[in-house]
Amino acid sequence: MKVESSVGIDIMRQVGEAARTAPKKPEEIPAEESSRGVKRDEYVPSEKDEPIGLYSMEQDENGDPEIKFDDPNKSDKSDKSDKADKAEKPEKEKSESEECTCNTDKVDRELKRLREKAERLEQQLRSASEEEAAKLRKQLAEVQSELAQKDNDSYRRSQAEFS
Repeated sequence: MKVESSVGIDIMRQVGEAARTAPKKPEEIPAEESSRGVKRDEYVPSEKDEPIGLYSMEQDENGDPEIKFDDPNKSDKSDKSDKADKAEKPEKEKSESEECTCNTDKVDRELKRLREKAERLEQQLRSASEEEAAKLRKQLAEVQSELAQKDNDSYRRSQAEFS
C-alpha cells in the first residue's frame, strides 16, 4: 500500500508542476517561444479571384436554387448586362412559349382491347367444357395480369406521345 500511495503522490507533484509552468493564454506566451517556429493560421481577406470556369449553386432573388458558371472568358461588364437581360427574358419566354400536347390514345386503345379480350374470355369460360375451361382460365389470367401492369399512370406516361 505504501508503494501505491507514494507513486500517486509523485504523479500529482509532476502534474502540478507542469500546470504551473505551462502558459494558459496566448498573451502569456513569451516572445522567444513564439519566434521559435510556432506557426499560427491567419485569415487574409483578398479581392475576388480571376474566374476559372467553375459551376456553383447559388440562390436567385426569389430564393430558388440556380446554377452559376464562373466563365473565364466573360468580363465583369458583360455580367451586369446579363442580369439586365435576365429581367427581360421571362417576359419573352412567356410570350414565345411552346405548347406541348400529350397523346395517350394509343395506350387507351390497347387497354380497351385488353378489356374486351378479357370479357370475351369470361363469356367463353361460362359456356366451355372442363378441358376448354382450363385453357380459357389460363388465358384470362394472362390478360388480367397484363391489364394490371398496364392500367396505371406510370405506364401511360412512359408510352405517351408528346408533340
